[in-house]
Amino acid sequence: MPEVLEPSAPPVISNAPLEPIRVRAKFFFEGDKKWFIKGVTYGPFAPDAAGDFVGDPEKAKRDFTLMQAMGVNLLRIYHIPPRWFLDLAKEFRLRVLISIPWAEHVEFLNNPKIRRQVEQTIREGVARNKGHEAIFGYYVGNEIPYAMVRWLGARRVIEFVEKLIRMAREADPRALYSYAAYPPTEYLLPSNVDFVSYNVYLERQRDFEKYLARLQNLAEDKPLIFGEFGLDTIRKGEQEQADVLSWHLESVVRGGAAGTIFFAWTDEWFTGGHDITDWAFGLVTRDRQPKKAFYELQKYLRCDGSITERVKLERYPRTSVIVCSYNGGKTLKDCLESLDEVTYPGFEIVLVDDGSKDDSQALVKSWLEKRQARCSGVVKDEAVASNVTGQHHDARVEAYSGGGKLPDFIWIVQPNMGLSYARNAGAHAATGEVFAYTDSDCMADPDWLYYMIGTLISGDYVGVGGPNISPPAVNWIQAAVSAAPGGPSHVLLTDVVAEHIPGCNMAFHRAAFYSVSGFDTEYRKAGDDVDFCWRLQTNGGVIAFAPSAIVWHYRRFTLQAFRKQQEGYGEAESMLRFKHLIFFGPTGTAKWKGQIYGAPRFTWLFNKPIIYHGVFGHGLFQSIYPTPQSELAAYLSSIEFVVLTGFIAVLGWPLEKLRMVPLLMFLGTFLVALSYMIHARIEAKFDTIPARLLVAFLAFMQPLGRGWARYFTWLKYKVTPTKVIARPEAGLIAGAHKGSISKLDFWNETGKGREQLLTEIFQLLEDEGWNYSADTGWKDWDIQIYGNQFWSISVRTVTEYHGGPKCLTRVHLLYHAVATTYLINAVILAVLLYRAAFAQQHHNDVWLWGLYVILLGSFALRARRLKRRVADLVIHATQSCELMRVFGAASKPAPK
Repeated sequence: MPEVLEPSAPPVISNAPLEPIRVRAKFFFEGDKKWFIKGVTYGPFAPDAAGDFVGDPEKAKRDFTLMQAMGVNLLRIYHIPPRWFLDLAKEFRLRVLISIPWAEHVEFLNNPKIRRQVEQTIREGVARNKGHEAIFGYYVGNEIPYAMVRWLGARRVIEFVEKLIRMAREADPRALYSYAAYPPTEYLLPSNVDFVSYNVYLERQRDFEKYLARLQNLAEDKPLIFGEFGLDTIRKGEQEQADVLSWHLESVVRGGAAGTIFFAWTDEWFTGGHDITDWAFGLVTRDRQPKKAFYELQKYLRCDGSITERVKLERYPRTSVIVCSYNGGKTLKDCLESLDEVTYPGFEIVLVDDGSKDDSQALVKSWLEKRQARCSGVVKDEAVASNVTGQHHDARVEAYSGGGKLPDFIWIVQPNMGLSYARNAGAHAATGEVFAYTDSDCMADPDWLYYMIGTLISGDYVGVGGPNISPPAVNWIQAAVSAAPGGPSHVLLTDVVAEHIPGCNMAFHRAAFYSVSGFDTEYRKAGDDVDFCWRLQTNGGVIAFAPSAIVWHYRRFTLQAFRKQQEGYGEAESMLRFKHLIFFGPTGTAKWKGQIYGAPRFTWLFNKPIIYHGVFGHGLFQSIYPTPQSELAAYLSSIEFVVLTGFIAVLGWPLEKLRMVPLLMFLGTFLVALSYMIHARIEAKFDTIPARLLVAFLAFMQPLGRGWARYFTWLKYKVTPTKVIARPEAGLIAGAHKGSISKLDFWNETGKGREQLLTEIFQLLEDEGWNYSADTGWKDWDIQIYGNQFWSISVRTVTEYHGGPKCLTRVHLLYHAVATTYLINAVILAVLLYRAAFAQQHHNDVWLWGLYVILLGSFALRARRLKRRVADLVIHATQSCELMRVFGAASKPAPK
């Protein structure tokens, strides 16, 4: 618990300018300093002669003095204030958040006159104090009654609130704008708010924290604040108020919210035309005597540093931040400098240079020199370097102590081995209990590890991830590319549990990392993070998500870089499918069980959300649920559907009645891209028609480019080189070719069965250079061996036990035609049947059918040769584990 501070210090009065508060991702900033809302509601009080509801200047000055002593930095008021109030707030360095009242309780959308009055109220209310430095922002609405929202329609209400925000922003662009929602209308999520705000009154900490996690995901990459939270001391007492508000503040900070506003400052409260005397939510009494909660909150709020330094985590396990870089010189320096600013105590940085050919090494040396000049305690640590070098004989290693002020640093320079190898190398060199991964093109938020580790240790989690957010774009093309689909994002199963976390922002316990033997080095570019997460989850692990543990990720902002990124992801998907077949659909795209974040989630063309209103609209928590990702939209935009559209267009062109079919099919594909274009979130200053059109084009091309790369990689890796198949199996005994090549039986009297046989088969496949997939628990075969472009062979085994160590192992080899075989046959049959139905001359068709039969014979011959070759490999494997092939009656022993 932080130490108690006395509220007796004299007030700080200043007329110095107040910088506007700005939003960067999930947080507020005053200049370059993170700014956490420590707010209270103020008033309304009985109106004065001018009709204002903020009291008189002397009362306000006494209140502001107490607020400053407590550590308050923001007031929320419920009416447009007079100028003197804002001037006084500025002198006390207090910001003001203004709720503009209007008739939310009436049918405002269906009455044009009331609608115009509301718009005028907003416009005039904002213009009245335009540009005042004390104004933090405005609420253009507050708690529209849930029954009225249900009556008018949620979509219409959201669009109206968005219009009010646009009008207000035109009147005063300096202020921030939002809408104050509450649990019965949590689904009112205007897209153009600067921050997301909810008035929440939950008195049980666990319930509050669960709801906070939900609201964080609804807020996505915008700051979340609590516009009201309080407790009545008449019914609950001062001690319970102090306890509840204390844990509320701790939960808000640890949960990554950008601030909270306590309801209320004082028990004095005037509403509905009279004073309220039977409620006492204030932190001070009517005569301004502090309650217990005042002093409890003061321990946290009255500080100059980060609020995360006052609200401690339960523990701070040593963490190793591992950065893998290949030719990352453009952003590597920014990445390392941001890590030096991370506030988490006692962590280390492990940089693995994976054979970079740019100026990365020179940049690291320059950064190290500046570090040493900044802190005299930064010195080389030869002992650590020697220990790491012993684990990496082919790498150059340097290590530096941080002197207790900066993170320790380990620098590994190795030959280019690929991303997964580099990540494993960093883990082997790390000394931390937790491994946190980010990339060289990322910059970490100062509180990044605070939120990551806080979430990781809050439950029985093996790992945790956070969002990656693009820095502001510099032109409209960058803004459009950043808003396009297909970027790295997280997938959530619940508000806290993740199915996938991006590789540039993830952390794992050391024990969990080694439980699955680290990253699979087969993935050199991408896909390693997906494979790693799936293996952890298959192993029974649970991965959490920390919504405020953000890193700024320099995305592929150019069109060429975006294309290469999607091709890389397509290649990774194809490789992942070899190991994780159950997670993929028939077209090779990943089937996520959870909700994908980062793309427009609540649209009204595809994926229309579902809202639970409760019986007769009286639900206290009326939640919004996104529907699962539209399979229809995915198919309409897939490369398979587009190719089919083109194929039907070619075949149907001579037939006038069929020409509309491919046009209608293409219209479906176009509508998917159009829906994404309409709902894509583009930075406001670059949100132009050309930018929207570019987003539509990228939404159309992205699944095509990714699908092409997926199939190209699939054709590459699902084919064994011809020279491997053509090479005779060495070491076969005489008579090995005797008997069937589909069903093979082997006898052994020393207890060796299918397990030993499969081990030998895997070894031979690796030694000879075959491409194959092994069963991951979801197939009825043991191995699928990829042959030529047309066929693969599946291997099934079973062992019968016939008393003692005597056992009979049976092997069944089955043909599997691959997609190219089906595709070629479908095309040829379509052409032949089309000619038979519509061509006027058929004298060449017999020859065409004859050529097709010859082609089928060629397919069958290639299939048999492949099965013969696989059978030889299996027989070779049985020789190595002393299994003897048997035929006839010997393969059918009588049961004992």
